[in-house]
Amino acid sequence: MKIDTRTVKNFLSDEELDIIEQHVLATDNVHLNYNPDRENDSQEVFSGTYYLFDYYEEKNKIVKEILQSKFETQFGKDLHIQQIHIFDSVDPYNIHSDVDSGGEFLPGHVHAWTFIIPLFDVDSHTIVFNEGSETKQPQHYIEATPPGESMLIDDPTYKKYLSHTPHDWYRWLSIEDIFKWERGALFAASRFKFHTSDNFLANGVKSKRAIIAWTSLPS
Repeated sequence: MKIDTRTVKNFLSDEELDIIEQHVLATDNVHLNYNPDRENDSQEVFSGTYYLFDYYEEKNKIVKEILQSKFETQFGKDLHIQQIHIFDSVDPYNIHSDVDSGGEFLPGHVHAWTFIIPLFDVDSHTIVFNEGSETKQPQHYIEATPPGESMLIDDPTYKKYLSHTPHDWYRWLSIEDIFKWERGALFAASRFKFHTSDNFLANGVKSKRAIIAWTSLPS
């Protein structure tokens, strides 16, 4: 199956979103504060809080009952939810891929999609690039790839979405899609593709929250 980039409008209803959010936040799941860009800083500085839960555990059955048939309709019955969580983001993520995320694979499975389902409308975006890598950080890709002869995005786009990221990386990276965060929409993109949050703090947004899933398929 082709791991395409797509947006599914109105993937979840307001009622379904409320049920999932209330269940996950009220259930005894793992809460993790983490900032991948500031691993050596104090714990008071972090990119957000992850509310991790086991999609296949009986206590989270109510979530699976809402999501499973919808996932199968859009992405096929072989799709496996490798890891899922609610992410409450307070600091924009820098550019990365999700190849190293999600823990152990099922035997014979390979990376598929990253899913983002915003829990509320917010003036923020996820930017997905055409380029990707077998490693999480783009530096390895940049070191191994000749740069373009000129910048691959223009200055207005950089200033609007990407001002928190290194400007010179856009001799290597070009934008495939920009997803506007809308409550209940689902955005899906290959876990291999580099992506980033926009600089939502510059827009006066203090936080944003979404359901995030990392998925796999049989090879």
